[in-house]
Amino acid sequence: MDLDQAHGSTTPFYTLHSCDGDVAGELAAILTDDSPSKEANWQELLENRSSLRNRLIEQGLAEPLALEELKWDDSMLLFTCSIHLDEDGKPMTVGENLTRERFGRFPYGNGSLIGYVLEYLRPNSRVKSSNEPFNRILNLLNKLNSFNTLGNFESPRYDGGMGGMNILGFLSFEEVVELRKLLSGRNWSVASDEPLDGGIRDAIKHLLAMIKAAERRDSGIMHRAHS
Repeated sequence: MDLDQAHGSTTPFYTLHSCDGDVAGELAAILTDDSPSKEANWQELLENRSSLRNRLIEQGLAEPLALEELKWDDSMLLFTCSIHLDEDGKPMTVGENLTRERFGRFPYGNGSLIGYVLEYLRPNSRVKSSNEPFNRILNLLNKLNSFNTLGNFESPRYDGGMGGMNILGFLSFEEVVELRKLLSGRNWSVASDEPLDGGIRDAIKHLLAMIKAAERRDSGIMHRAHS
């Protein structure tokens, strides 16, 4: 395998951000709602979580209660409302610098570490009843990699936003803990045709390091791609 060829210079860079996965889930449900109650649900969210309204006002939205009048697209709204900020007011990433670099552009295909894991991870045939936990691993990774609606992971919904905002998916804190436990177990193995020697194990090592960092912060995670 020619890694230089597989890891072309035009691939996106991927990041995991610390976020409030519960807020992201609530907001995503509102944004995908086509019913007449959409506006009322948005207003209820801001009333129940006053910090969200304050953050939106700080970001330049004079009166964010009227959802249909906001000029922001769904991607920017989802990111701004749910992301955790550091002491300088910047979005918080998870993991150490070296781990973030290795996660950011995996040396295969489109550079997505999670995409590679989804393609070449297999259930462990040596462990009885491994299919159920293995399928749960795939479910969580798919949600993180191409979140559309709660039951549809076919393609990302929150891409092509303002400034190139491309949100691939997110997990709540509880899902972060669950994924860490599942990946740390023995319910998975590696495809026999894996193109990178040790690629899956290396990818999971880096992914585990990042979700453990999020878990230490009691945080969910948001997966973004940067062109």
